[in-house]
Order: sequence, then C-alpha cells, then structure tokens
Amino acid sequence: MIKFGSMTCPHYGLVPKGMDANLAFRTELVQMAGTDPAAAAQFKTMCAEDLLFYINTFGWTYDPRPEAITPVMPFITYPEFQDEAMLNIADCIQVGEDFAMPKSRDMGASWMGLMVFEWFWHFRDNLSFLLVSRNEDYVDKNGNPKALFQKIDFMHKYQPRWLLPTGRWLGQKDPNRQKLHMGNADNDSVIDGESTTGDAGRGDRRTAMFIDEHAAFDLNDGFRVLKATRDTTSCRGFNSTPQGSNNGFYEVVHNTSARIIRLHWSSHPEKKRGLYNTSRVKKPELMDDFRGMVRVRKKGDRESREVMFPDDYPFILDGKLRSPWYDIQCARCANQMEVSQELDIDFLGSDYQYFDAEFIQILRKKYCRPSILKGNLEFDAESLKPKRFVIGDQGIIELWITLNADGRPARDRKFVVGSDISAGTGASNSVTSIVDRKTREKIGVLRTPFLRPNPFAKLTLALAEFFNGALMIWDASGPTGKVFTQQVIGSHYGNIYYRRNEKKVTQKISDEPGYYLNPNARESLLEDYRDDLATHMFVNRSDQGMAECLQFIRTAGGSIEHSASANAQDPSGARTAHGDEVIADALAALACRDSRKQEKAEEPTVPYGSLAYRQQQKALAIAAKNIGGLGEGWR
Repeated sequence: MIKFGSMTCPHYGLVPKGMDANLAFRTELVQMAGTDPAAAAQFKTMCAEDLLFYINTFGWTYDPRPEAITPVMPFITYPEFQDEAMLNIADCIQVGEDFAMPKSRDMGASWMGLMVFEWFWHFRDNLSFLLVSRNEDYVDKNGNPKALFQKIDFMHKYQPRWLLPTGRWLGQKDPNRQKLHMGNADNDSVIDGESTTGDAGRGDRRTAMFIDEHAAFDLNDGFRVLKATRDTTSCRGFNSTPQGSNNGFYEVVHNTSARIIRLHWSSHPEKKRGLYNTSRVKKPELMDDFRGMVRVRKKGDRESREVMFPDDYPFILDGKLRSPWYDIQCARCANQMEVSQELDIDFLGSDYQYFDAEFIQILRKKYCRPSILKGNLEFDAESLKPKRFVIGDQGIIELWITLNADGRPARDRKFVVGSDISAGTGASNSVTSIVDRKTREKIGVLRTPFLRPNPFAKLTLALAEFFNGALMIWDASGPTGKVFTQQVIGSHYGNIYYRRNEKKVTQKISDEPGYYLNPNARESLLEDYRDDLATHMFVNRSDQGMAECLQFIRTAGGSIEHSASANAQDPSGARTAHGDEVIADALAALACRDSRKQEKAEEPTVPYGSLAYRQQQKALAIAAKNIGGLGEGWR
C-alpha cells in the first residue's frame, strides 16, 4: 500500500503498468461490472478509496501527435514523478495548502491536476472547485482540447456508465453540465470555471482552485488573481512553465509558502533516457545504463538521424544535465530563452537577461571570494568622524582588504563609495560599495535593509571619511535620494560627485550633487558598467553583487529593469529600489571613470628659448589677437 501525507492507496498495487496488460485489466473489470452490479459497486468503492487505482484503471488522456500509439490513451502514471505529484496535489486539497507546479513542457501537469480535482468531485460530498485560465476559451470551449473542462469531458467519454454520476453520460443531455459548470447529482459537488478577465474567485468560497498556465496571464491579471483568491480557498494550485520573473507565478513559487511540486523533464522516464552530465568533468558522465539507438538533430538540420548511444553520440559539453531527447528539443528551440522557459524551469533565463549569464558565471569564478573582514564602523554621532572598525560576524560591512596597524586602510590609497538608498523598511537593501580608484577593484560593501535614509547617509559619510576621504556618489533621485543628499550637503563633506548634464554634448559638470537615475541615465549607467565588467576594467569581489546582475532584464518596452522592480503591482511604486548592490557598484564604477578623466597628466615644463617655447609664445600671441577682434566683453 502506498501512503503519502494524508493519502493512502490500498488497491494501486493490483493495476498492471504495461500498456497491453493495463488495457486487458481495464477490459476485464468493465466486463465483470457490466454483468454484475455487485462487482460494479465494489470497483466504484475501490476507486473512491484509491486515487491512483482510479486513474490507472479508468483514467484517459488525449495525445494527437504522430508518435503516439493512438490519440486516445489510457492514463498510466509514471511512478518516477506522476504518482508523487498527484498524491501531493491531493494532500494539499485535503489539508488545505497552496501548491505550485513549475514545469518543463509536455509533462502532463494540467491533466494530473484536473484528474485529482475530478476524483474529489467524483467521490466526495459537497465540495466546490474552481478552474481558472487566462481566457474563457481555455477554461471551457466545446471542441477545444486545450480547454480544462474539455479534458474532464474527454475522460468521462471513455468511462463506463455505471462509474459516472447520475446523468453524466455524453450520449445524452446532462442537465448538470453547462458551460463553465459541472455538477455531480449524486453528491452535490461542483466544478465551476472562470477566466481572469474579471476578479476570479473574489467573494467566493471554494474547496480548492486550479489556476492553469499562471505565468501566461496578462501581467495585471496574474497578480490580481492572487489578491482576489487569497480568501476564496486555503488551497490554490498554480501550474505553469516559467515566463520570466515579472509575473504572479514567479512570486508564488519564490515568495510564498506554497508547496512546490517541481516537474522537470529529467524526472520523466522517457525524456531522461540516456541522461548525461558534464558539470564536473570534461567528458560526459553517463547517469543511467541506457544503451541503444537514438535520434540526433543539430540546429539547422532538416532531418534527424540515428546513432548508437553512447558510442557514436555527439555529446554537448556545456556543463548542463542533458539527454538525447533534451538535445533534440534544444535544437528545435528558437533561442536560449525558449530553452530556459520551456525545458529548464529557469525563471530568470526565460527573460531576456541584460547581463550575459554565462560570462557573469565566469567572472564569479575568477574574481569573487569570501570577505576578509566583517564588522561595523564606530563613529561620532555629531561630527560623523570614524573611530574604529569593530570586527564581528554580525556586522553589516564586509571588506576584501586588510587594515594597517592603526586599524585603517593604507593612507596612500584613494577610494570611491557608491550608494543606492532604500526606504529602510526591510523590503530591500540600502547598499554602499567601496572601490579602489586606481585598481577599480571592489574592496568593501555595506548592506542594510533597516536603516532609514538619514542614518544610512550618516554611516556612509563616516565610511567615506574612514576610507581616506573617499569620493562619494549616490542615487539622488526620489524621496530617499533627496534625504540622503540633504544629509551629505549638511555635513559639509568636501569630496562628492557632481552630475554631468548628459543632454549636453560637452557633458559639463553641474552644481547638482549625486547622480539622478532617470530612465535614460539608468540605462547609460548599466551599459557602462556591463562594459567595464566585460573588459575587466571593474573587478567585483562580491559574489552577491555579481549574482544580482543576473536579475536584470531587458523588458518588452526596451527598458532595463530589475526583475522584481518590473512588477507593475509594486505598491510602493519604487521601481528603481531593487537591484541595490548592482546600482551601487555601477555608480562607483562611473565615479572611477570620471575621476580618471579629471586627473589630467601634468604638462611638461617648456625650456625657455627652445623651439617649443617660441612656438608656444607665437600661438598665445595669435590667440590674444583673435580674442581682441571679437569685440567688447570677450576678454
């Protein structure tokens, strides 16, 4: 007997799993029940007691693809992943818990979810379920095999009449089956359907909900359904392949307590045949005992060919988990984003990432390392003068340099501190990055989510003073930037960055301190930072800061956003208050570049009476004559 959470399967072991044997078993049971009402009643009871027995004996699915044996297929579950997934779903319904199913494509997730819901509807009294998809045609449209209700209708079409609820027979009109509604006359359980064109489920009360392809919803609808259904039921099931991180499904999977039922292609026994791994060795590591003929198709090939696996197989050594099935699917995908979205369950990779993910990983391996020191900076609360750096594991400052005997940085080094300021409410970090101006190496970072802009500015000012009067640059935009700026100006700190007028050809330095991250300036800042990383002109020791680069995306509108800040549902409206460490790093890199421009090399002294001296004097005389001819007021 199989047991999983609150679910038990006492009869599942009786069901043969081979196709021929399973069909023969089904035929035998249907024939017995057709002539013996007692047998029919017994089989129905066994179905009510055992979800997996019911599905593997009386469940049907539809697959019209040419490679399928027949379009009408008996649903025979794979123990490797489907049994556990379906019992997981059933347990969530029974105990009242949200679940989310991030999946690779073609894993049968919608069918699995619907069959579990149908089983409760079929055999439990007075339950109420709601099915939701992105438009009504995907919920219930006659003749559309993608529609959720049509899948349940299809399963009922091939079930024996004695098993179905009263009136639930597709050869006659069923008064309990209307558009977007399916009732069970025997137990008063119902399944209803809605699309997200309205506030699905708002004000309703349900046993459970199934929300199909959640990531494909319109952005606002995807978040709205989360809010509308929170009080509708204690069990919401979200099913989807990833479509980036700017949607409600990403939030459910990463930022809620929903039970995660991950359906990756490598758990499918047919798709993982010939599974191999190249992440730890230069040659493939075979992950199973499969040997035999497989099909091979490279991108651009019109036809596939057969080769012997593994002897003649053209392995792809890219550090990923792969199989012959996966390799062919990758060749069929238009781009890497499609691979990430449809196959890899890669939420970030399924957006158009702004920073090249593979290169960022190379830089992380090459440059990132654990910090040398961690601690806090003590300073005078009035003068903001630093006192000492106190080492401690709970500190909010990390350093990748050692301090001298006085507990200070070496006096001959110059630094830049770049800051991105949050509201200090715990939602996101305020960050100050510390960079060596000469080597352009990040040597320190201050991170804190709980300091308000004013005290954060004071700490950063003390930190700048501690690092030999470092050049300060910060995001001066928005309310948090304004508070930070006022504190800096009020402190009379002398070494601060003044923004350039980016719209002027000369980019003349203005009298406005800090850097204003309007959309154009933000894009320019990140483009330059990306170039600095690509050319190794900026060395980032912080693994957290480098990993955060992977969360920046190029949106459909062309702007560069942090994946969380692209969320239109952000109630604070602080669309730039994410990706904090990357912004701080990019600002510090900008200040390093500009400070180098301003540090002009000293001109050599021209010896008196030399040819160079005479040419210089002649040029000055000509310039003076020209100025004199421009009229009054030009001198």
